Amino acid sequence: MNNWIEFEKKYNFENTVFELTNASFELIAKSGDFKEEVFGAFAFNCGSGDISLSFDTSTGVDLRKQGYYPPDWTNEVMEADIEEIGELWQDKYEHIQDAFDEIIELNDADFIDEFEAGYLHSLRKVMVRLENSKAFEKISTSKDFWTLVTQVDADTDQEEELLDAVRKNNND
Repeated sequence: MNNWIEFEKKYNFENTVFELTNASFELIAKSGDFKEEVFGAFAFNCGSGDISLSFDTSTGVDLRKQGYYPPDWTNEVMEADIEEIGELWQDKYEHIQDAFDEIIELNDADFIDEFEAGYLHSLRKVMVRLENSKAFEKISTSKDFWTLVTQVDADTDQEEELLDAVRKNNND
């Protein structure tokens, strides 16, 4: 695999993540534990190809002002909270994760950095696609619902700027 673009095409990464996320929202909407919840935030919480669906239901707290990011959220790993979501992602995403892991094992730091930048950019494109397709209407969200694509120890302000740039480019 020479670069992220080849990987994305080979594994249909963006469409796969979009479809899995949409299906996950449908499962959340049907879940006895979550169907009545109002969500204040959603993030693709990532690390080396691994994607967790992070949600927060603390709608009385301004998460951004308080500095609360996915590790501090009420449901940092929704795929563990709703078994069917975990099974869905394992069934449809595991082969992508395995291929990503093989690339990470190359130990070429420059290549890996470039590859992960492409991966995160693709996730931002998926997030904007979810927003524009009104996928979040499947679940109850607060009026100031916050979406984010982030990694462990990422600069959240920078991550928000990068997501906003994708939104702007998508709307031009």
